[in-house]
Amino acid sequence: MHKALRIVLVICLTLILIFPTRAAVITGKVYSWDTFEPLKKCIVVINTTPEQRIIAINGSYYFQVQPGTYILEVFYPGDPPLYANETIVVKTNGTYRIDILAQPVIEEVNLSVPELNFEIDEKARWNNILIPIFLVSSLAIFGVYYYISKRRKKDEETRREEESLPDDLKEILEIIRRHDGRITQKELRKITGFSEAKMSLMIADLERRGLVERVKKGRGNIIFLKE
Repeated sequence: MHKALRIVLVICLTLILIFPTRAAVITGKVYSWDTFEPLKKCIVVINTTPEQRIIAINGSYYFQVQPGTYILEVFYPGDPPLYANETIVVKTNGTYRIDILAQPVIEEVNLSVPELNFEIDEKARWNNILIPIFLVSSLAIFGVYYYISKRRKKDEETRREEESLPDDLKEILEIIRRHDGRITQKELRKITGFSEAKMSLMIADLERRGLVERVKKGRGNIIFLKE
């Protein structure tokens, strides 16, 4: 399955390189002015078109935006109510981390968030997360299916190739399989009783057919069964 894993990794890396180029990311955490701890269940709003709103459950927020200038606002309708705003200039795609300190409201600020708009924005945010995951999964499944199909075709060709082999070559392949797919040429000669010259010719024939691989080690050779 090593080839399948490589295919999946290539697909995933390609998508990771592709998707960030579509939009910049503004992310960070909101902290309370008095405790400097993450401000839980605050409302974070950014004036994109359409406007994006989320409830930062643990103070963390995340938005995808296009290059431009934005106002990021934080509302905390607690006791006391807290508020903060930041102007962010996004010049290029990438990740912009903005941590915000929410402070008591000096002037009256409208803390209400239209429920309908929030649901629409939340749905859009989940779409931004789920669509790439769906595409990665689909391509990964396709890659694994393609690898399995190629492997089955290769196994079938190998099976037909082995069926057409002379009996002595089939015997050698079976011996190598019984030794976990690898054996020294010297040990193979001892088991079969073939001469050194005949063994070399038979191994060369199997190499030419793509069924084994011979690796030099010291004064001898190790014969590997090719997968």
